[in-house]
Amino acid sequence: MAFIALEKLHQLYDGYRRRVRVAGGEWLLIQEEGKLFCIANQCPHLGASLAEASVNSFRLRCLQHGMEFDLRTGRPLNTATCVETLRFMPLVYEGNQVGVDL
Repeated sequence: MAFIALEKLHQLYDGYRRRVRVAGGEWLLIQEEGKLFCIANQCPHLGASLAEASVNSFRLRCLQHGMEFDLRTGRPLNTATCVETLRFMPLVYEGNQVGVDL
């Protein structure tokens, strides 16, 4: 496996958000309440970008159609409208950096 660094740990803070390109796809690195997530930058509802989605108390809200997801589980909060979940990429911590192993 090859470690690909995405960010230095001292750069992270609650509200942090950054688009990253990994393995041919666009992902979002997001920190909320001390927890770091790497999710696909595509809403599972209708494919809109999540780069400008709002996040509050682990609720990620897509700006295009208002779909909300639990950032901790990826599950939609309104399963009557959407049953697809957010896609996550597992994060790896190495030294003073966070990244992914490919």
